Amino acid sequence: MLYLSPSKIATYKQCPFKYKCESDAQIKRAYKQDHPDPIFGNLIHACLTDYFLLPENKRTHEELRRIFKEKFMKNYDKHLKIFKNKTAINHYIEEEKKQFKTFIDSSFSSGNLLPMEEKLLKGTIDGKIIFMGLVDRVDLDNNELTIIDYKTGKLREENKDDRQFQVDCYEYLIAKKYPEYKITKKILFFLKENKIVEYKFKDISDTEKEILTIASIIENDTKLEPKKNNLCNYCDYKIICPLFSNL
Repeated sequence: MLYLSPSKIATYKQCPFKYKCESDAQIKRAYKQDHPDPIFGNLIHACLTDYFLLPENKRTHEELRRIFKEKFMKNYDKHLKIFKNKTAINHYIEEEKKQFKTFIDSSFSSGNLLPMEEKLLKGTIDGKIIFMGLVDRVDLDNNELTIIDYKTGKLREENKDDRQFQVDCYEYLIAKKYPEYKITKKILFFLKENKIVEYKFKDISDTEKEILTIASIIENDTKLEPKKNNLCNYCDYKIICPLFSNL
């Protein structure tokens, strides 16, 4: 059974060798090198999840910052190793402060979130693919759903198609899980730049066909060779990548 998700597909498109490393538990455990930006993004996402577990009167900028500090200090030694030094840590703390302020000042700091049993949605496609997606947030209003995904990095034009595919996949998974509701909006909220991008809709049967097409390509790729791209220098597996073995 092939396990796929929007992020795994994006990884394969970026570099089949990185996809191979991410899919192999032994390689991942032995060689993966964490980088500051993804770890920072994970912390921000975790804090925003905890934010909506708070009573409404405690959903403040200060409380978000307290949650961030608590999570950061809980694994301080690990985070210090990843962020390298206190100067870098201070940079990310300032960025955290700004992104949380952007969130608190937005219309998304409140909302009627769909009480999903689990944020990790998954389903079987064509009897041979387990397809999963980790959804940041789904708002429910009068039987209508809004899909919201937070981004802590910059909005880049070259990633436009990947972002569209990501929200199409979320729409697909949520429509399958909650057929009684109508999905009316698909939004990415770029906290770093305070930009909100709304995406067009796509027939979920077309999304399923696209997933199956990509799955077939991955299954038939027996080499999974590295592909040079503009993110190579930030790759978690650069240390074992054949493209960099002679450097």
